[in-house]
Amino acid sequence: MEEQQGHGAKGAGRELRARLLGRSPGLGAHVLAARLPGGTAWRAREVPMWKRSDVERLTGLTRHMIQDLCNPNTSGDGLGFWEPAISKPGYSRFDEGDLLAFYLVRQLMKAGFTLKEIESAVFDLMEDDDSFERALRRKATVLHRRRAELDSKLSALEYLEVAATAATDDRLYAVMEVALTQSAERAVRAATAAVRAAEAAEADEGSVRRGMRELVAAVLSVLRGEGAPAEVGGRGIAPLVAGWARAVADLLADDAAPATAGAQRLIREMAHAVAGEGASAGGRTGSVHDALATEGAGSARDVLAGEYGGNACEALASGRAGNACDALAVRALAAFLNESENGVPIELVFGEGSFAFLAQAAVARVNDMDMQLR
Repeated sequence: MEEQQGHGAKGAGRELRARLLGRSPGLGAHVLAARLPGGTAWRAREVPMWKRSDVERLTGLTRHMIQDLCNPNTSGDGLGFWEPAISKPGYSRFDEGDLLAFYLVRQLMKAGFTLKEIESAVFDLMEDDDSFERALRRKATVLHRRRAELDSKLSALEYLEVAATAATDDRLYAVMEVALTQSAERAVRAATAAVRAAEAAEADEGSVRRGMRELVAAVLSVLRGEGAPAEVGGRGIAPLVAGWARAVADLLADDAAPATAGAQRLIREMAHAVAGEGASAGGRTGSVHDALATEGAGSARDVLAGEYGGNACEALASGRAGNACDALAVRALAAFLNESENGVPIELVFGEGSFAFLAQAAVARVNDMDMQLR
């Protein structure tokens, strides 16, 4: 089929004309054959003819579209797709077969095929195999991808409209706020979908969603200059951001790898804050989680004894209840930190090199959790 297509090859339009019209059941192959150049009806001038302006009116194709489709000069603007019934310099006339061909072109264009794709699509249509069906599926895939891109752009326009209503000095941060909030929501949904087989509780999802929004608010608080993170009121995530930023700076200064114990400890702390609605979730459970996650059995025993009066069963039960939520938070953080559009705000708050480092550390933590589940 590739040899038949050959855009611009001499006689390609004539061959396509003969094949397409020869297969048209409506007019009959023998009648069409007589009407082709050189046929009996042609010589007797019994064929009705239409001007190019008529073809434009009957098909919806523009003058330039028809010219390009019929122009055999493929080294220029020509596509060499079709040869009209009469084609002379500055003069052309179209018969019934031409009308059928250009009607088909119009329908293919409505389905998203470009002028350059028309010849290939028509040849596929005339094949006895599934070539045309496969061509349609390929085009559908392209159009679905474009629709997703358009939906994304329309969504972006919506939050830019929200920013337009903000005070002039705050519009940049208003744009950032909506973008980060949407990214956080996508991250929570992705994390929930990843652990759905493990039946993540709706309460856990809600808690992580609130924690991610609080993280976004803390980042924006720093960027807006509303006060140093440690000075922000409340017992949520905001007071923790300054410590996390210092921890990242120390790890980067030590050339620590994202998978090292220190980096992983930081990710666990961030995830626990997100899962527990920030520092207000209470220190006891966080201490147990940290102790259980570390290698030191003595540390775990100390925490169990100190925080729960020696009641190890109570502590372990609390740890199991919180682990699923923490795991969901880790996955949400990994998804959030791996959206490149979040790089600027994260980097400005946590320091140079922090975005890639935190993203890699979060992914390493997710991979470690997945390995433990196997």
